[in-house]
Amino acid sequence: MPPEPQQRAQRAAAPATSAQRRPAPAPARTTQDKQVRTAPDKQLRAAQGKQARGATNQRVGARPAGSGTSDFERLMQRNTVDARTLAQRARRRKNPMAGKIALGLAIVSAAVDASAFAVFMGGDTTFAFGICFVVVFLTLIAAVLGFVAAVGSFGRWYGAIGVVLAFFANPVILIVLLVVVAPEALTTM
Repeated sequence: MPPEPQQRAQRAAAPATSAQRRPAPAPARTTQDKQVRTAPDKQLRAAQGKQARGATNQRVGARPAGSGTSDFERLMQRNTVDARTLAQRARRRKNPMAGKIALGLAIVSAAVDASAFAVFMGGDTTFAFGICFVVVFLTLIAAVLGFVAAVGSFGRWYGAIGVVLAFFANPVILIVLLVVVAPEALTTM
């Protein structure tokens, strides 16, 4: 819709805005003006400039470096990404709890397997076989968790030792090793 004649007249009569005004030319500086400036004045202006920049950052909501801002936000704020923070994140160790749990499960399954063997030697074969089924599943869980820990570096050495111990604590593996190494021991059982 074209503006009405009254609106045009009001716009023409209104004073010019700051964007429409031309700035007045700066007065020429003399050598005397330069001598008036002293070091404390420069320091004062620098401090005021820093305060003004700090107040601007606080108003905008800018956060200090390393306060959890993403790399993209940091890139947009400073036009750079600090490589030191990236290296610190990469050096941060992962929690080794998974490897420790795998090692603990492998140790528990080896102890339960030894108790199943003792029960079997006592003559209660049904109960010993039941315990062995439980140990098989415990060792499988320990081996899988240890493998995940070793590959994902969640306690790499704990996980690797847990996998090896879970492998040798598995009753099926023990029986296969017993058949291969000492088959005459099975004939006496």
